[in-house]
Amino acid sequence: MKFFLRLIQLILILIPLGILFYLSQQYFVPSGEFEIKHSVQDASAYIDALAPSDRVDKPIKKNNEWSQAIISDPVFFFLHPHRAFSKLSFEIWFQNETVPIVEFGGRVRTNPEGYDLRPLQNLLIDNLSWKKITQNGLTLLQKKSSYDSIDDFLLNPPRRESVAVYKADYPVSLRLPDYKPSSLLQTISVSLRGGHEAKTYIKNETLSFEFEYMDMNRDEGSDPVVAIVFNENGKPVANARAEDDGDLKRDAVPSSIRKLVLSVPGLPEGVYKIVLNASRDIFFRKINTMQNKLVFLNMVYIGDEIGYRETTKTISFWTASQRLQIQTRHAEGVQDVKINGKISSISQPYEMFTFQADPGLKIVEIPKGDIEVFVDTPIAFSTSQYFSPDPAAIRPYTDIENSSIEYILTTYVSPRKEGEWYVQTFEFDSEPIILEKDSWKFTFSTPLIETLGGKVIVKNINMKWRK
Repeated sequence: MKFFLRLIQLILILIPLGILFYLSQQYFVPSGEFEIKHSVQDASAYIDALAPSDRVDKPIKKNNEWSQAIISDPVFFFLHPHRAFSKLSFEIWFQNETVPIVEFGGRVRTNPEGYDLRPLQNLLIDNLSWKKITQNGLTLLQKKSSYDSIDDFLLNPPRRESVAVYKADYPVSLRLPDYKPSSLLQTISVSLRGGHEAKTYIKNETLSFEFEYMDMNRDEGSDPVVAIVFNENGKPVANARAEDDGDLKRDAVPSSIRKLVLSVPGLPEGVYKIVLNASRDIFFRKINTMQNKLVFLNMVYIGDEIGYRETTKTISFWTASQRLQIQTRHAEGVQDVKINGKISSISQPYEMFTFQADPGLKIVEIPKGDIEVFVDTPIAFSTSQYFSPDPAAIRPYTDIENSSIEYILTTYVSPRKEGEWYVQTFEFDSEPIILEKDSWKFTFSTPLIETLGGKVIVKNINMKWRK
């Protein structure tokens, strides 16, 4: 009897010690690696359910496996790390038959939100029967077998118009043989709000820009303006900086017109990227330049003109993008824009409106400003300034077989097949991913899912977090 009492006492002592040991292992992670096996129906302190609820179906159980269907775009979830980790590895089990491109990634920017998106699956590439060459992490797909290696492809490149990329850089420099420097100062009179990215072309001339801007002081804090120039290898070659106007209050008293001058002589011929780093308090009112070619990348934020001009004027720009996404954040920004003369309504604030357009260069007319435009190809504020510095990118709506595309360069690796499921793996550095309220935000990007009536079914989101 005494033996059994002692045994029970020992067990009672060992249970809390075992729990304490387990919890300390979970918290301190002495192995350096914290592993989470997560099925979509599981409740977890470390990962939330997919949200919002109206973009996903409820989890269902089939063949003794739980899964959940994504039915609208985008869907996100939050991760809750309990200590610092430097690497985040994911293993995602999913099914997809209809959505052309599905991507996954963590939030790396706010206002507006931006994500480091990685390809979960690209059916446009997977369904091609083209010849495939893989070398040093790059894959070249060829409609007709013209090259035996990627090195040969890069040393003797085909027509630029025949090349497309997906999640890859094209390291073949663009040269415009008929390009001649301008002798005239050009002025782009448009209100651009906050940070922007642009590319220009330089040949036997000084890279020269004068940015006229105002600090609107609608938010508290300092608002410096920085312009950085990058060469074709992505290395910074010059920069210019202007400090805050001295008003750090949120008093909505705009500054006078201020200027940031960027002048870089002696640059070799080529395409240069200009990154304008500025808060949403900064409104660029004019850009004065001697450059013949200047295009803006990915998006432009056409600002309001309160405190600058009594009456707004219509802003026009040109783009070859076949998909334009447009939104306004204010009721005053509700308006009808024209895309190649066709009226497209931005009927309410805080809703992203998507418009499809015909191929080719087209004019977009914005009557009132206060609007954000997201595109897939560059934007120019005059037809003479337009050029295409980069090869075409594969988009969800790209009709590869019926286009001029004959070659695709990509870093994409198709997911492996496990029975009825696809499995894709990723690794992220945690440093760029924004930690807000002790949480990371990750998203599934599934453009065209509603248009095509498709579903992406998720079974498991397994993770390893490493210190």
